[in-house]
Amino acid sequence: MGKFRADKDLELLRYSDNEMLEVLVKYLTTDKDGSTRYTESLTGEKAFQDVGKDYRQAWQLIGAELQHFGGDTLVNLFRGNGVTYKEILSDVCKKLSVKTDFSAEVVDIEQALLAKLFSDSWEKMSEEERKKIRSELKIDGNLASSAALTSIIAAIRLGGFMSYQVAMIVANAVARTVLGRGLTLAANAGLARMIGVFAGPIGIAITALLTIPAISGPAFRVTLPAVVQIAAMRQQMLNKKEDFF
Repeated sequence: MGKFRADKDLELLRYSDNEMLEVLVKYLTTDKDGSTRYTESLTGEKAFQDVGKDYRQAWQLIGAELQHFGGDTLVNLFRGNGVTYKEILSDVCKKLSVKTDFSAEVVDIEQALLAKLFSDSWEKMSEEERKKIRSELKIDGNLASSAALTSIIAAIRLGGFMSYQVAMIVANAVARTVLGRGLTLAANAGLARMIGVFAGPIGIAITALLTIPAISGPAFRVTLPAVVQIAAMRQQMLNKKEDFF
């Protein structure tokens, strides 16, 4: 396994919630049937084995594993030198046709990705499901559906608490879809209700993305869930004062 490449955008792994880190580790090391991914090298590292479940102690090893997965799809690099998180995130966004300024800060690009996944799942919701989400996000009930979506997308891109809520909802749905179980959240009631409403539509959207042959190579099936998870971890840290778990 190659060394961790210094990367300010992955420094948050050092301070992240261990249960959130565990989900990221699962994305990097297991296949959809639960078996160990044959291309991973993280679990064979003695330094990783030694930390047990205290994943923060192995944050650089986890970061290095992601950097090397990204390197497989982005450029033809030797395994000894991965690519930065921003390159991996940008690659995922370009594959999904996310409209954003790729020279912006990583948090802005992540918010654009979350907005795109939210928007894709909104299209797959019933009017009743949309009403529930609007109520929980406190969006004016008199707005037409398209105007409500526009309002939510604008709020996600601005950051703040709605960005955090949507990040957790999307990350939970991705975990349920990819790993078969959601995030371990002792969430407040409103967030729990939204997570329930969203799980199905986002699951459908994510399943579709992960099975489109043109974009869903083996590395993308790792990097898409991984960047969604890291985006949620970043929002969790930015909104610590609002945290419910």
